[in-house]
Amino acid sequence: MNSRAETRPLGNVAIRRFGINLLSSFFTPRSRSPRSLTLAFLPILIAPLLSFSQPPPDLIIVNANVRTMDKSKPRAEAVAVKDGRIAAVGKTDEVRKLVGKETKVIDANGKLLLPGFNDAHAHFMAIGNLFSSIDLSEARSEADVIAKLRHFVRFLPKGRWILGGKLDASIALSREKVDAATPEHPVFVFHTDPKTAFANSLAIRSARIDSATRLLDANAIQVMQSVVPKDHVRDWPAIAEAATNYAASFGVTSIQDTHSDDMAAVYRELHRQGKLKTRIYDCISLSNWAKLAAIGIKGGSGDAMIRTGCVKGFYDPEDPETAMLAKNIAGADSAGLQVLIHAIGREANAAVLSAFEKVIAANADRDRRFRIEHAAGIAAGDISRFARSKTIPSMQPILFGGEDDYRKTLDSGVSIAFGADAPMRGFDPLEGIYAAVNAGGKRRITVDEAVYAYTMVAAYAEFQEKEKGSIEVGKQADLVLLSTDIFADKADIRASTVWMTVVNGRIVYENTK
Repeated sequence: MNSRAETRPLGNVAIRRFGINLLSSFFTPRSRSPRSLTLAFLPILIAPLLSFSQPPPDLIIVNANVRTMDKSKPRAEAVAVKDGRIAAVGKTDEVRKLVGKETKVIDANGKLLLPGFNDAHAHFMAIGNLFSSIDLSEARSEADVIAKLRHFVRFLPKGRWILGGKLDASIALSREKVDAATPEHPVFVFHTDPKTAFANSLAIRSARIDSATRLLDANAIQVMQSVVPKDHVRDWPAIAEAATNYAASFGVTSIQDTHSDDMAAVYRELHRQGKLKTRIYDCISLSNWAKLAAIGIKGGSGDAMIRTGCVKGFYDPEDPETAMLAKNIAGADSAGLQVLIHAIGREANAAVLSAFEKVIAANADRDRRFRIEHAAGIAAGDISRFARSKTIPSMQPILFGGEDDYRKTLDSGVSIAFGADAPMRGFDPLEGIYAAVNAGGKRRITVDEAVYAYTMVAAYAEFQEKEKGSIEVGKQADLVLLSTDIFADKADIRASTVWMTVVNGRIVYENTK
């Protein structure tokens, strides 16, 4: 499939051409004879053929404040989507002309529309496992407990148990209210004293116990524990589904999974079931690079939703595997894989850059896109080495509090990819953008630069800059609609909320509050 579709202008709009232009079939050498169609009939033929070659879009978003991250056309008002791709970008009145009977029209009412966020460094299954256990230690009332349960229900697959504890036994929970909040999820939570617990009606029915009382005693707890799924914290499909639901709520449409747990098969099955709402670049451990090489996997291999070919290692002077780091980097690079190395601090970053430089000198020249994950605490003198070796610093402003010199890094010609390192800290890209934009002194960067790092550069970091990262005709239709204009006041960036997330042209999240 061509990564970029042919486009043609229509007023102030760029439009993707769909289908086959059948006009050419009427202008073969035979059709040019005097006995061919006369010019009088051409207008009659052309009109229906043009409409055939340009079917109406599936979705349009109008009256939006569109920031495209396309430097050749940074602003627009409306976007049209067809077959999972961006079909038109331009002014509202022009894009409205494309509407057909089946087109879904979203009026953004001036809200900010951006390319979907691409988190360049996250631990996807660990994010999903945040919802495998609920912590009620901070709940001070029944309302607090209900609110926490409702939060879990928003992201969990139907039927998944809500387990956990640290519930203050003095909080009187109404089973009826808990049941109303969790109609499709069994709930079983311990009190701060684990000798007693609380369960909703669905859990009680699953355990087939008779409990008219509010608290479960030791015997009831033992029966309840026997029916809780034994693989609860290792039910990877359910955990991945929670993670992808959670990602959509933050406008994160792509994840680069650096957890090195090799979960691509789980993600593919979730996609087959139509439940995957996030594009995933799944990395495995650098020490296992030969596993991918043996089956011919290269960096960025896969389809539009799940891709592999990245391998991640760690630089730690005290880790015995560090002695093999240079050899593994060289081997993985020779096999055409993309190498990512975790490094924090001056010594670590300098050592990894040296290893990369040696491999670049020894192996054939190619588009390898080496990455240093975190790249925190870089020595000022080493920033230029990133540019010379074309190494991508994959950084997390939310994790390190904006302490790195983003301004000097960008001014040195280095492109930074942003992520959050969730669940180490929060998952919200707006938190990371805020940290980078409000970094102290001269380290800060602009909102536009921070969003670009979370979209276009993050896409570049996984060999996908021609497919996503900006709102351009022919690219994947991954979009996020925010409640406010984060470019207007950098102090209010974190106050904005996600109103809608679109992945592959499909609305996967809507803020119903």
